Amino acid sequence: MSTPVVFAPALYYAITVRDNNEACRNFGETFDVNPFYSNDGVHCYVQCGICGQLMEILTATLLDPQPEVS
Repeated sequence: MSTPVVFAPALYYAITVRDNNEACRNFGETFDVNPFYSNDGVHCYVQCGICGQLMEILTATLLDPQPEVS
């Protein structure tokens, strides 16, 4: 099992996630999500669009510079 990724609140990251649901056709696949917004820094997740299960966040890199939001 991997070490949990720690997010700072209200920042954007580039992350990699993996689907660990054996019943899903995406099982074992990894996906890049960029940009990913960290919300409050605690409730950070990516949900599979096929099976609806939460995916495991493998890596996170803080974007520098942060995207400008209008």
